[in-house]
Amino acid sequence: MKLKIAKVFRVVTVPPMLVGLMVVLLYHMTDVFAKPSEAWWVILFLAVIPALAYPLQPILPGFRGKGRAGQRRLAMILSCIGYIAGVVTGYAVNVGVQVQMIFNTYLLSVLILVLLNCFHVHASGHACSVSGPLLFLCVYGHYFVIIPCVVIAAMVVWSSLSLKRHTVKELALGASVSMGSFVIMNVIMNCIF
Repeated sequence: MKLKIAKVFRVVTVPPMLVGLMVVLLYHMTDVFAKPSEAWWVILFLAVIPALAYPLQPILPGFRGKGRAGQRRLAMILSCIGYIAGVVTGYAVNVGVQVQMIFNTYLLSVLILVLLNCFHVHASGHACSVSGPLLFLCVYGHYFVIIPCVVIAAMVVWSSLSLKRHTVKELALGASVSMGSFVIMNVIMNCIF
């Protein structure tokens, strides 16, 4: 029963679901999105395009028949494509600074994860992609979201460890990539804007 609950929790905390949750909460709780179109851009580039890895993996040559490894690889590729498109579109349509911060942080995070993978350093992409929305909710949202965000993060750690998908070190490194990217982008964007 414990493993079934852990699997369910991993499924409901896939990155596209948490991006969607982040957008809905930020849209209704804050003024992060100046226009509804900004929320839709975030959903398209940070949730929909990366989520295409799930239906496309079984049909794309080179990924078909590769199981979870193929799915993760395709998700990483589609995330890079979506995040780059988000950054470019954000600047092209002049989204608000906070929305551009979200796009830039996501792109830097995935680039760092790809770089770490090139050096065979395993950082949890799941922890990274869970930390991002939770971090933005805590920073841009209201103080009352902090406790639910901490609970969700704890459940992701528990489910990942229970299913033996990641070690504590991989989870910590994945979360640090997201948080570090946020800090770096905050410094860069404060110098620019």
